Amino acid sequence: MLSYQAFIKQINGGEFAPAYLLFGEEKYLQEELVDRISAAFLGQDSDFGREKIEGSALSLEEVLERAGEEGLFADRRLLIVDNPPYLGAPKKNEDTDRNGEDKPADGPEKGGLEMLENYLARAASGSRDSIIIFLADRVDRRRRPFKLLDKKGSAVECNPLKGETLAIWIRNKASALGRTIEKQALERLLMAGDQNLHYLSAELEKYSAYLRESENVITLSTVEALFSGDIQGDVFKLSDAMAEGNMPDAHDFLDLLLRRREKPLLIFFMLVRHYRLLLHACCLMKDGLPQNEFAAALEVHPFVARKLREQAVSYSISALEEVILALQNADQQIKTGQIEPSQALKLTLSRIDYIQTAARGGV
Repeated sequence: MLSYQAFIKQINGGEFAPAYLLFGEEKYLQEELVDRISAAFLGQDSDFGREKIEGSALSLEEVLERAGEEGLFADRRLLIVDNPPYLGAPKKNEDTDRNGEDKPADGPEKGGLEMLENYLARAASGSRDSIIIFLADRVDRRRRPFKLLDKKGSAVECNPLKGETLAIWIRNKASALGRTIEKQALERLLMAGDQNLHYLSAELEKYSAYLRESENVITLSTVEALFSGDIQGDVFKLSDAMAEGNMPDAHDFLDLLLRRREKPLLIFFMLVRHYRLLLHACCLMKDGLPQNEFAAALEVHPFVARKLREQAVSYSISALEEVILALQNADQQIKTGQIEPSQALKLTLSRIDYIQTAARGGV
């Protein structure tokens, strides 16, 4: 199975498989990879040689027959098959063994499987004038079509990108728009709670359109001025202000979240999550864990781990435990109707400030 980066390297190098399986929940990534294959394989014929069909409309055998047809307006052919049923979990009436695997002798797609195996073998040994791309949200890895495509074609799992792979994707997207993105601006996007590629792509296109022709760099100030907003990033800002003892800024960030009509219970959840991560970071620091191992231990991006480590320096373990208890108490008061949610949040910020000040010997 190919990784996203290995796939890009192959396509950029002009290497093509006879058939691809792109599967996973990140639909934008599937669309992007299809476009890359189309541009590299079809070239100027991409408007004519590309066809997309519903997977349920044709059997596997019919798909392979369609792929073998000569195009009227293009020398090469790209056939995209969307969510074919023979890649998902088998239905109860389909012929499978007790482990869910297709029985080799008389499965319902037997003819199609033999054709697929022949197609993959023939295409691997000679020149190629057609490529089939199968798209799927979910696949059953026990099924023979999946095994064939993974072994003799190319399978790419298109799940949400994370960490350095996401950072590379953002840089590449900015480059495709004729821009570069500075490190701090990139970090700001990586700390965003919503890392859906459709969303991030729209954000980058917005920043690019905002810049003048003479401006090529997406800076932190550009992102801060135009970013649509996300709760995780603003919770980082809020906790930054709290760690610095800057209560006016902390309340400003809280007001921003409330004006965006973020649900107070979601804000509490994100605050509790953030301070639990800080407590974990504080304990790791006390245990002497090397800085380069923090991201893996906290299960967050290295940029986020560095930020948490920087914030954790301002706290003690006992103070963070008190903060988490204060947040949980306020959460309970809201759920039981004892206090209005926005007021509870504001009072909780003041309580956190008091805990931090006391821990530093200020009261």
